[in-house]
Amino acid sequence: MIAFAINYGGLKGGQRIPEERVKRLLRATQRLGKTEGRLEVSLAFVTAHAMKRLNEAYYGGYGVTDVLAFPSQGIEEARGYLGEILIYYPRAEKQAREHKTTTRAEVELLLVHGLLHLLGYNHETPQKKDTMFRLQDRILEAAK
Repeated sequence: MIAFAINYGGLKGGQRIPEERVKRLLRATQRLGKTEGRLEVSLAFVTAHAMKRLNEAYYGGYGVTDVLAFPSQGIEEARGYLGEILIYYPRAEKQAREHKTTTRAEVELLLVHGLLHLLGYNHETPQKKDTMFRLQDRILEAAK
């Protein structure tokens, strides 16, 4: 089981993901990602300023992005703490409109995407991207 903590920051009640839905997404990720044991993850919804600053400082990116994942290291990793996923909600809203989906579905996709990064998946090559995105789609489908 993956335990979690969520920091909703300034989000409104209607923007929050129900905890039961988060649990379903985490269970599906753990099962299909073939991870075992008791794991923990943190999820936070951050401001544009924070997302921009962290993206530029830690990933060499420019500007605000939709999701960042910060894997744990050392003792925390050994204790089962996977790391932290940061989501910028207004970007999820914008992407939902572009993808003709709901904001909640987009946030769920970003959560799973970030979690897969914490589990070691990446999309640095076309083959790795294909593997990660197929797994991401399978997780979202299994969690319905």
